[in-house]
Amino acid sequence: MSALAALKQHSDVSSLKSALHQLCSEFGRITRLDILTAMHEGTKQAICFLRMERPEQEQQLMKSLGVGRFGGEVVFVLNLNVTPRSDDASPSSEWADSDTY
Repeated sequence: MSALAALKQHSDVSSLKSALHQLCSEFGRITRLDILTAMHEGTKQAICFLRMERPEQEQQLMKSLGVGRFGGEVVFVLNLNVTPRSDDASPSSEWADSDTY
């Protein structure tokens, strides 16, 4: 299973943050992590923005996950493993707590 596929197994922001810290520790330390959650067509998504200590660490992480950069941050979107409720039909989004280290 790829690293990105493993991250999609999480159903909440807290466990996703923990998994991201564990995954990224292979490359270095996360200095900033923001996760925006959103519902899109009945699927809960996590939009992840993160920064590592050094650009070369970010390059290694991006290559490993097959993701890119936007506005200076590593950015990727994950569909979370959540069964949608019937009242979640409309699009919505909210910021999860951010971590700055």
